Amino acid sequence: MGTRKLFNVSFLVLHCLVGVLLTGCGTTTLSLKSESQANLAQYKSLSIQTKVSDGVILSETAQTRIKDFIKTEINGVCCPKRFDNIYTDTTHSEDLLLVLNFTKYDEGNRFARAMLAGLGAIKINADVEVKDGKSTNTICKGEAGKSFAWGGMYGASTGIEDVEKMFATEVSRGFGEMLGVSAPAN
Repeated sequence: MGTRKLFNVSFLVLHCLVGVLLTGCGTTTLSLKSESQANLAQYKSLSIQTKVSDGVILSETAQTRIKDFIKTEINGVCCPKRFDNIYTDTTHSEDLLLVLNFTKYDEGNRFARAMLAGLGAIKINADVEVKDGKSTNTICKGEAGKSFAWGGMYGASTGIEDVEKMFATEVSRGFGEMLGVSAPAN
């Protein structure tokens, strides 16, 4: 094989490897846009609610798991001791409401991810609204998402619950930012 052909083959292999390495994890950063002025300090409790858009298949078990992950992130990392109570199963009229409307939820396929990065991707997306519990008026809203498509053993060993935790971290980060809480240093 000539030097020129070897260079061309090497160049092609390098481009393929770079493409595979760049395919992995994506995040739709949650930036909550204000819809109305509200005194957020008045809210002592938070209620996390979920909805599912038409055509999206997301079990009650998965919704509960995601709400619990978000609650853990808010209590432990984002805003410890900010709320007296965080509810995931009930709503009270005095609560600040964090409502997630899931627009995409795809568990992907571990085997496909193991075979090649980009195949069998996990995808979670939701429209996020923060509302006043009494009036149900929207205070702010935005969109959050997480996708995962790494390949090989890492792709095969990463499951939907791992990506749900990453999604919960992004939601709590954006929520904390909306409350004026700085993101914790890594």
